[in-house]
Amino acid sequence: MSIYQQYYENTEFIDKFKEDKSVGIDVIIPCYHTNELWKANLHSIYKEIPVSRLLISDGGCIDDSIEVVSKFPRVEVYDHRDSKTLGWCIAQLIKNVNSEHFIYLHSDVYLPEGWYTSMIKHKDKYDWYGCPMQITVMVDYHFDMPGRPYAGSQIGKKEAFTEGLNNIDDDFIYRQEDFVFNKIVEDAGYKTGKVDGVHHYHQVMYRKTKGFDINVENVIVNTKNTDTEITKASQSQIRGIVKYLDPIERYVINDFMEHAKNMLNNKSITYRDFRNWIKETNPKWLKLFNLSFYIKLKIKNLLKTILKSVKSKS
Repeated sequence: MSIYQQYYENTEFIDKFKEDKSVGIDVIIPCYHTNELWKANLHSIYKEIPVSRLLISDGGCIDDSIEVVSKFPRVEVYDHRDSKTLGWCIAQLIKNVNSEHFIYLHSDVYLPEGWYTSMIKHKDKYDWYGCPMQITVMVDYHFDMPGRPYAGSQIGKKEAFTEGLNNIDDDFIYRQEDFVFNKIVEDAGYKTGKVDGVHHYHQVMYRKTKGFDINVENVIVNTKNTDTEITKASQSQIRGIVKYLDPIERYVINDFMEHAKNMLNNKSITYRDFRNWIKETNPKWLKLFNLSFYIKLKIKNLLKTILKSVKSKS
């Protein structure tokens, strides 16, 4: 059974805690909003983990997340609607944990069979640990490639293909079939078109098949946020990095540098003011956010402007 089938399968509620209450463990989840799989995720949590208490942080939920979770057993909802940060909400949940160990989960996590059994046996080896993510991508978005015919769901006259089909006698038509079929129809003197106002759902799912295997490296879904949303996210991210972390991990450093560039470019911070804040908060980051970094950024932006101007004139 695929993970997608498991997500939407109408399963019986199983409460692992009732098997042996002596091994019960607290679970914490902060919430602002969830997704349509929230109930299925909760089913997987109670089936896998002997949940003694499920501690939920209501950070001002904008959907029915609290209503849904409140129907599950041993749930405690904490009103954190006046809190300003996710970090504060999580800290408060941890303070209210009663069990020696606890489990921290995101609301968009589904636990596969055997997760708890495999994880809990390492509790004496580590004091804090996790496991890899297996990403399942489920997002509905408009996809259009300017200049290409629409493909995936089409209607046409058979007679428009009659003559051109004789030229198709190999297995070389694959990802370019939309262009090929359009050309066949147009070469025969018929009309092709693109209809808007209606759509089909095109599924992008990986399935390992004998003799044909695709190794998925990553999936990228780009979202278009408002300038206000982008600025708010960058401010929170970069200030959290400076306040709580040191410039040691390469991933964190790269994240800091990227947000710093974006915020300076959109003028949501000034070099002087932000450098003073870093100096007061965690001076270790000053070696990265320095005058050399600022000048290089300015020069790079100037060169981009000049290049853009030259291209527009030519």
